[in-house]
Amino acid sequence: MTFPVTMIDRLAADSVLADSVQLALQNNLFDHLQNPLSARQLAEKLQWHADPTAHLLELLWSFQLLDRQQQQGEALLYRTASAVIPYLCQQGERYMGDAWRYRLQALRGFGQQLTEMLKQPLPEYSEQLPHDAAWAAAAGGQIAQEQRALTADTACAIAATVTRFNHPARMLDMGGGPGLVSAALAQRYPQLTGVVQDLPLTARVAQGNLVAAGVSDRFSAVSELADGDRFDIIWCSSFLHFVADPAQTLADLYRRLNPGGVLISAHARLGDDPQQVSRVLPFFLPLLMRGKHVFHHQQLTQMLTEAGFRVEDRGEQPFPMAPLYIHCAWRGERS
Repeated sequence: MTFPVTMIDRLAADSVLADSVQLALQNNLFDHLQNPLSARQLAEKLQWHADPTAHLLELLWSFQLLDRQQQQGEALLYRTASAVIPYLCQQGERYMGDAWRYRLQALRGFGQQLTEMLKQPLPEYSEQLPHDAAWAAAAGGQIAQEQRALTADTACAIAATVTRFNHPARMLDMGGGPGLVSAALAQRYPQLTGVVQDLPLTARVAQGNLVAAGVSDRFSAVSELADGDRFDIIWCSSFLHFVADPAQTLADLYRRLNPGGVLISAHARLGDDPQQVSRVLPFFLPLLMRGKHVFHHQQLTQMLTEAGFRVEDRGEQPFPMAPLYIHCAWRGERS
């Protein structure tokens, strides 16, 4: 095998692109370029110099974040690519610029700690919950942006393949954060009712989003579930990474399902294909290094089966940061 010099070089170059996108977001560059501007015109708006600005714009254009055009005898004009506007312009309906910047800083912070982490044993699992106020702030910020940008659409696409959504059903959104997945599913399926469960202040954020979505007559957000609460559908995305005992949690979720109900699990999975692992592990290595759970191979399938579920592997689906592996796990006969 030839040593992958190109790949190694690319890793170094990607840091330049990441810094350039971060700089663009910090200065609302994509917003300014919703109308075509030359490098000189943009530089005047941002109080930059025209020549280095032109080089930055060429880099962003080369990664298809910008379009460019030139009329004969005139300067190149740059414009934010139409596919980019919803995601990186602040008024875009799927804006996720703040979430992307947060993830970039978090991953860089982790990288700076990696040397010290390698000198210590992995920490034992901590049952301490995230600080409610910090988690609520994330739910109102970067997690909401990510759910709005991609997660809700992916959830609706998965739901379209699960027949249980075509009948009246009660759904639990376990650890649902800002509740935008539930809001999107409730808007898509008017016969669907349910609850979003999360920490108290986070549940308050979710309740506000359910009200704003016009579905609070059918969905509510809670911090605790009653012992007798039962559901026809449970949506469980990235929740098992953080619990003390995933097998016990799955057993508890099985008991909360009505016969014929389905648990939809969306979690990171590390397989045998290096390309697949490379898409997932850089984002989930921080969890592993902090003693959290990331599932290997058929590990989660086995846990689901041992909990009593009949499991359907649905493969990977797109989610923020990295693709997640989907299991549809049924209790009893499918309805």
